[in-house]
Amino acid sequence: MENDNPLANRELLRYTGFMARSSIFTTLFSRLMLFFLVVMLIPVSLLGFSYLAAGRRAVQNNLMEQSQNNIGQVGARLSHVVEGYRHKAYAISTNEDIVRLLQQEGSDSSQTKISGIYEQLFSIMKGDTYMATASVVSSSGRTRISTHLFPPQYDLRYQGNDTNPFFDLSRAGVETASLITLDNRYVTQNNAIAFMSILRKVRDQSGNVLGYVAVDILQETVGVVPSGYGFSDIILIDTGTFAAHSVMHLDKHGDFSRFPELGGITFPLTDGSRLVGNNIISLTPIANTQLFIAGVTDTTIIQQSIDEYLVIIIMVLAIGAMLAGILAYFFSRSIARPIDTLARTMHQVESGDLHARVAESDIWEISALERSFNTMVRQITTLMEVTREEEAKLQEAERKALEAQLNPHFLYNTLNTVKAIAKLHHEEEILLITTKLGKLLRNAIDNRDAETTLQESFALVESYLTIQRIRFGDKLHAKVELDESIANLRTPKLIIQPLVENALIHGLEPKVGIWRLSVKAYASGSRILITIADNGVGFAGKTSFDELFEPESQQHVGLYNIHRRLKLRYGDAAGLTIDSAEDEGTVVTIHIPSERKEVV
Repeated sequence: MENDNPLANRELLRYTGFMARSSIFTTLFSRLMLFFLVVMLIPVSLLGFSYLAAGRRAVQNNLMEQSQNNIGQVGARLSHVVEGYRHKAYAISTNEDIVRLLQQEGSDSSQTKISGIYEQLFSIMKGDTYMATASVVSSSGRTRISTHLFPPQYDLRYQGNDTNPFFDLSRAGVETASLITLDNRYVTQNNAIAFMSILRKVRDQSGNVLGYVAVDILQETVGVVPSGYGFSDIILIDTGTFAAHSVMHLDKHGDFSRFPELGGITFPLTDGSRLVGNNIISLTPIANTQLFIAGVTDTTIIQQSIDEYLVIIIMVLAIGAMLAGILAYFFSRSIARPIDTLARTMHQVESGDLHARVAESDIWEISALERSFNTMVRQITTLMEVTREEEAKLQEAERKALEAQLNPHFLYNTLNTVKAIAKLHHEEEILLITTKLGKLLRNAIDNRDAETTLQESFALVESYLTIQRIRFGDKLHAKVELDESIANLRTPKLIIQPLVENALIHGLEPKVGIWRLSVKAYASGSRILITIADNGVGFAGKTSFDELFEPESQQHVGLYNIHRRLKLRYGDAAGLTIDSAEDEGTVVTIHIPSERKEVV
């Protein structure tokens, strides 16, 4: 059921508008809050996070560059160590006594020379007996010597091809004399871990393989190499067997499953650093080997520092948001309070209290608005007072118009009485004059239509001239011509008859002799021309025709009235022109555009 109460509907609309205005980003507080956040938080966020990202990249790049330099130094030191033991293995494999011993394997003389061979073996390994082991074994496995307890995996008497540590070296061609591998890991009698082996063939002068030399490097030997470089781990990678061994952590060795930090690297390995998870992996090859050394740099601590910086940025943003809210509240209150006062005063004026005024606030812009409002209310009050006066004057004018309307009707009725008496007494001229005058009077008091046809206007002119012919007799020669093609053209009322009347009163009556008057209406191209010509006295030479159309000219009110009504009806396309010469006559021409005509 619809609510027919206007007051209730108005309150409902006001409540709906208030709810709409109270939505997000439509209140002054929410908009100020948004602006403060945009102005303060966005630059802080952009600067903070861009600096954070740039700092993260810079730190990562510096760490990767530093790690690559460090691993290069570690690789160089390790290459130096490996190259030193490679030379020792070469010295052992080319020692004449050792070669001769392996050639005379099984003879009595070979057994007597073994003690001397030990001396030479220790001499070659001088200073490294606690950092590496050197072992020599014949191809048959019967001759075995070592600087330490001979490793059982090198005893070829009990090793098949699948377990023989020298199998890959034996299958290699003549050009391959040595091999470095990580597969022969074992624990010595001193509980030291041998994790890298340099294997070399022992040949006679004919190139026949007599046996093998194995120099096993202990892990403690290379464990001190990476100290001081800041790596969390250093890993040796055998690209031939895809095995890996930690130099820093003795218990980590085997395939890549034991080293998740290497999960992001791909083969073939290349020199360089890359970021894998939270670790920087820096790779460099060991010269003249199939080994790569990888340095692992843990960036967790650095990431924690960056995260702490991120927390600081978030805290700054949170504090900024709180500050923006506080500032937005006070700013919105300082602006909304005078606006609310202005709104309440406007509501009072809306309710009809035109005496309400609003006090000016301290904010210049709002104060200007309040001054404008007070001025507007005063102007409304003044306008209403003027309107009341105009209404009173209008009522008085209507009263007088009603009184004036009675006079023409009374005159028209009186003329009808005179016409009836003239007809009764057969006074034909009086009858004709009263009849024509009645038509003129009826046309003047008929206000139902502001326009009439040219045919009706010319009929009115004929009525007027009929009266004047009776008055002036044969002295007046008048000619009226209307083009039948434009007879139904509608024009404003009373634009021809006043001009005819002016021609008689101002042009012909002062003239002595015959009076000639011509009234014509005809089409000329795209225009309609109506001319009223007389042979009267004309205008004085000093008379300005432009003054005839001025509203201030009290003597020419009719001309101004006709000229003005033509402009209002047709615009600049129509007008009134006068051509006059003293003692020769006057021609008044009305110009009307033909396209404005209306056919009845």
